[in-house]
Amino acid sequence: MNRIKTALCLVMALGLGACAPKSTRFGVDLIDDGLQLTAENEIKGTGAGSGIDVSAGDEVVVTANMESGAVTVRMVADGAEDPSVEWTFDGKDQEISYDLEPGNYMVGFTSAKDNTTGIITIKKKKSEKPAEEENGQNPIMNFVGTYANDRCSIEVQAADNKTGVNFTVMWGSSAAETSEWAMSGNFDESTMSVTYTDGLRKDMVFNEDGTTKSETIVYQNGKGTFTFGKDNTLTWKDEQEHAADDMVFTWAK
Repeated sequence: MNRIKTALCLVMALGLGACAPKSTRFGVDLIDDGLQLTAENEIKGTGAGSGIDVSAGDEVVVTANMESGAVTVRMVADGAEDPSVEWTFDGKDQEISYDLEPGNYMVGFTSAKDNTTGIITIKKKKSEKPAEEENGQNPIMNFVGTYANDRCSIEVQAADNKTGVNFTVMWGSSAAETSEWAMSGNFDESTMSVTYTDGLRKDMVFNEDGTTKSETIVYQNGKGTFTFGKDNTLTWKDEQEHAADDMVFTWAK
């Protein structure tokens, strides 16, 4: 009888061991310059999250080594609705680099399949782009200044350190009346031109002492193109009212 009881206990113990649930894990740990997700036998739909700060010049590299299953990685910048990164990793030795805008990002990991097991790391490293590409001067700096033709002058200014350009056109019809245009766009080195779609014209009348008597907006969202010549000249194609047709402006200062 004791032998039978012993045998039954052994069978029950073996049965319980065979049915014991697998250990699971789906957790995020902080590592040097990033995050690491460890998944072990996790079911579909399990999630985990953390945050990461991206600085100027950082390249974000996501590396996946999945033994089974898959994980979806989402990165959403503070204040944004759409993710900057959304990708499902399901293999070994997968690596994708992302060039993200500086800021704080919420990072979410979601198990996309049952029995998900593997490791995903997200690390920041400094971009290997050449310094001149990172800190290059706006090419419009070679053309900034004032261009003139009779009563009309065009002031050209750099808007940022990339390709942005601001234009201000002043055209006096008399000592007391002047029209002013303001517009902006991006400089295209291949065509030496700037196309704009935000042109605003306003007409101003001045008192004898030079103060503004009245100011009237004539139109907004005007379109056109400025083109620079190699001989320090500038032409203006105004699609709204053809204000400067057949005129060539020369660099004044």
